[in-house]
Amino acid sequence: MRLKLIKTQISPFTKSLIHTEYRDQTHFFPPYHGKPSYHSHPEIELIYFIEGSGDGILGSETFSYRPGDMVLIGSYLPHKWRSDPELHHQNPPARSRAIISYVNPTVFEQLFKLLDELEGVKKLLEQASKGVFIYGKTRETVARKLMTLAADSKPLKINSVLEILHLISETEEKKFFLKESPLLSHTNSDRLVEVIRFINENLHEPITLKDAAEIACMTPPSFCRFFKSRTQTTFSQYLAERRIEHARKLLIEMDKPVSEIASLCGYSSNSHFGKIFKHHTGQSPYQYKTRVSGVAG
Repeated sequence: MRLKLIKTQISPFTKSLIHTEYRDQTHFFPPYHGKPSYHSHPEIELIYFIEGSGDGILGSETFSYRPGDMVLIGSYLPHKWRSDPELHHQNPPARSRAIISYVNPTVFEQLFKLLDELEGVKKLLEQASKGVFIYGKTRETVARKLMTLAADSKPLKINSVLEILHLISETEEKKFFLKESPLLSHTNSDRLVEVIRFINENLHEPITLKDAAEIACMTPPSFCRFFKSRTQTTFSQYLAERRIEHARKLLIEMDKPVSEIASLCGYSSNSHFGKIFKHHTGQSPYQYKTRVSGVAG
């Protein structure tokens, strides 16, 4: 049976070109897909399986994965993780746990032009379109570094990622899964990506359900069903969460009146902004700013 490929992106959802996270699910699936899917994205993906087993698909080839496996997936290489169904009928159900790192290769473009020392990393990323399995002591070292990065609340530094990729590029403890790179499509066709990008870029403006539905080329009812199936939340709830997340960031970073922060987050009414903010945080905007400023001081 031919698998339906979802061409998506990860960076608009994580709001970062470099993102590492600890994943604990019954099934592995990419951000905002709601369920396991056969998908591709421009971001390089490095996954380390901690718990759980199942089947993986790279390109059109399948394999079995188990705890301790580590795989590097190149840009746009179609893939899917499919957990063993019988594990989830146990009582309690078994979990699938992993650390996953996503890296948008655009962060390396200028570095590759300037530094000849990164030629090995550049070649590795090109070869990663065949899927790279890392094993031995290299896997153990990279796993420790990934665990540290996943536990670190600070923004991920590019030098940490380069250190890991350089280590993989230099080691002989790796093998390529596919004999040759498949013909890859770089066309993005995930309508949700465009909606999320639109929201991220226009948080300071009024955004309606109709606006979002038009971006996705859907009717509002169809879009609501689509958005809920992918994000497990409603459009209005997601938009409110993004606005409040943005407001918290601005309250910390900017020395401006709460009324101006409200406007920068798309709220024309200060009282409505305060009500929504308190619902999500348990504090008024002023209380939040005062508390955070006091901790910072």
